[in-house]
Amino acid sequence: MAQLYSWGARALFIGSALGLSPHRNAVAVVAVGLEASFELSWNTHDYRRCRSAVIPPNTLQHFRETSGEMAFLYVDAASNDYAQLRALAATNGERSHLDLRCEPFLIDRLNRLRTEGAYRWRDVRGELDTLLNGGAARTADARVMQTLQLIHEDPAARLSLAALARHAKLSPSRFAALFKQTTGVPVRRYKLWVAMGAAVRSMQRGASLTAASMDAGFSSPAHFSSAYRQMFGMEPSRLVWSPATLSS
Repeated sequence: MAQLYSWGARALFIGSALGLSPHRNAVAVVAVGLEASFELSWNTHDYRRCRSAVIPPNTLQHFRETSGEMAFLYVDAASNDYAQLRALAATNGERSHLDLRCEPFLIDRLNRLRTEGAYRWRDVRGELDTLLNGGAARTADARVMQTLQLIHEDPAARLSLAALARHAKLSPSRFAALFKQTTGVPVRRYKLWVAMGAAVRSMQRGASLTAASMDAGFSSPAHFSSAYRQMFGMEPSRLVWSPATLSS
C-alpha cells in the first residue's frame, strides 16, 4: 500500500516506482531503494546503479531496473533542506550525487514507516527533521508560527506577504527573512506547498479534481495539475488513485 506524507515544504512518497517515464521536477528529490538498488540516468548521462540519490531540480531523470518499493523525498529547491542534502552526498567524482552518507539511516527509518504504517510517522518525521536541519533545531519565531497557523487554516486565502507581515507586526522584509529562517523556504513557495497538500488531501477524501483545486485556491483544475506536474514531474492522479495514507 502506498503512503504519502506532507509537512511544511516537504513531501514523502513510499510505494512502487510508479513506472515513471523520463521527467523533470521543479523540486529536489531524494530517491531511496528501500528493498534493492536501482539504476538512474540524469541529463542523458549513462545509467548508474545506486541505492540512494540526490537529484537536483530541473534535472531530466529516468529510473529503470527498480525492484520492490522505493521512497521519494521531495524538498523545495530554494530550501535549506536541499543545501543540507547536498552536504550529505558523497564528495568525489561522477558519483557525487549517489549513495548518500546518510543512506543507511534513510533505509532503516523509511522501511520502518513502510512496514509499520502511519503510527510511526511522528517518530520518523522528527528524525527526518533533525537530519534536514543539520542536527540542530530550527529557530521558531513565535510571530511567524502564528502566521503559519493562518496559512494552514485557509490555504485558499493565499494571504500576501504584506498581510502576513502586518499580522506578525513586522516589516515585510523582516518578516520574509524570519519566515525563511523558521520554515526553510520563502513565503510564496511555502504557501504553494500548503495549497497542494490541501488539494491532494481533499482528493484522497473523495473530492473531485475540480472541487479540490478550487477549495485550495487554484484558479482551475488545469492550474493545479500544471503546478503539481511542474513541482513533482507527474500528474496528481498518479499518486492520488493509489490507496495511501496522507498526513500533514
